[in-house]
Amino acid sequence: MTHPRLTLIVNNEMTCSQSGRDFDQKSWSNKFDPYALKVSGPELWSAYFRARFASPREVALFCDVSFQTALNWWGAVTAPAGHIAILVMLSDPGAPAFFADSLRRAA
Repeated sequence: MTHPRLTLIVNNEMTCSQSGRDFDQKSWSNKFDPYALKVSGPELWSAYFRARFASPREVALFCDVSFQTALNWWGAVTAPAGHIAILVMLSDPGAPAFFADSLRRAA
């Protein structure tokens, strides 16, 4: 019994730029530094909450979290978990633009 074999065919006559394919796409890790994003996350979220809400109490009511949790977000001590980020992105049409502008300014 024979197994199928993988054969690699290389064409050294044509470069990637000549192949007609677009290679501008980069992975997310090449566009954003994941560590820097993690470190700056609390400040980004604090800026968002301060721009969108009048007080930590409003944040707590909107996100259905304790006042202490909202206070931590407000003061840039911690950042919200994923489900809160999804809630914000789905409920506030301006949130993606806010974060994109914040990241653009930071870069």
